[in-house]
Amino acid sequence: MKKVERSIEIKASLSEVWKLISTQEGMRQWIHSNMEIDTRVGGKYRVQDPDENQVICGEVIEMIPMKLLSLSWFELGSDWVNPTKVTFMLEEISDGVKVHVSHTGFEMIGKSDWERTYNEYQKGWTRHHLLENLKERAEG
Repeated sequence: MKKVERSIEIKASLSEVWKLISTQEGMRQWIHSNMEIDTRVGGKYRVQDPDENQVICGEVIEMIPMKLLSLSWFELGSDWVNPTKVTFMLEEISDGVKVHVSHTGFEMIGKSDWERTYNEYQKGWTRHHLLENLKERAEG
């Protein structure tokens, strides 16, 4: 299975990082100011991507407080049939928190050229600096 994986170490408390990952107000600070999300399991979300040319939507699949948040991820209006899955996992370390992100399920989106989409997301997670934005907000 192909997946996009990233991680970053943040010098902040677990509760501060969790607040940024698990609340609408927090997510608006590092993902996009238009983020709308109901952060309960089954809750829906919608956000304009950082390039502002695609709307991403989905729902909260799993939430373990202070540890994990998983979202379905679907490009609205695209030729995707099924969503992918994005998981944020928090690991407490000696001087803060390590945030791990895993984006999986590209093979299941229902496109014959799903590998192109996977490659675009590999670049996008780096290009959009989302984890760096999270770090800046948490440490700032």
